[in-house]
Amino acid sequence: MTTKRTTTITVDLGELKAPWQAWCQQQGVTPSHALRQVVRRALDQTPGSSAVPRLRVTRRRERATARIKLNVTPSELAALRTCARHEGYQPTAWVVAMIRTKLTGEPHVGQPELAALTRSNQQLLALGRNLNQIAKVLNTSPENRGAFRVEVITELSRVIRTHTDRVSDVLRGTVARWSLQ
Repeated sequence: MTTKRTTTITVDLGELKAPWQAWCQQQGVTPSHALRQVVRRALDQTPGSSAVPRLRVTRRRERATARIKLNVTPSELAALRTCARHEGYQPTAWVVAMIRTKLTGEPHVGQPELAALTRSNQQLLALGRNLNQIAKVLNTSPENRGAFRVEVITELSRVIRTHTDRVSDVLRGTVARWSLQ
């Protein structure tokens, strides 16, 4: 006598069945696996859900000394090398960055992105300084206020500062190793 499985759900997909099966085949997954992923994502986005939160990082440096061995197919290794090279990484560093991004939810950028973000931050900070100087002149010279809205300039300066702070956090997180909690 077989026991009935209590973890299954039967759903009548109607006209969606054929497109669902075709999509699953294109993705290389079974319909059951794909549906479990959809349900898991939906539950993870529910307020108050018991989803596993992203791991937090602390500002304490930690050396990367633990090793893991991965077996990949030759075509996967070739694709990994291509992606890593394109993003300015060595293959091992690319895998580590991908793992850290997945674990923490924080981006880890490659060398080209790191250089571009650094240049961007420098330019935005210079723009912010210029805006601050304009705002100071307008605040000290009320006769010039009619030409500019000081509040707009102050808010733009604040937005630039917030953005550059976020980019700086990404840059620090990229070059430093953190301890996960």
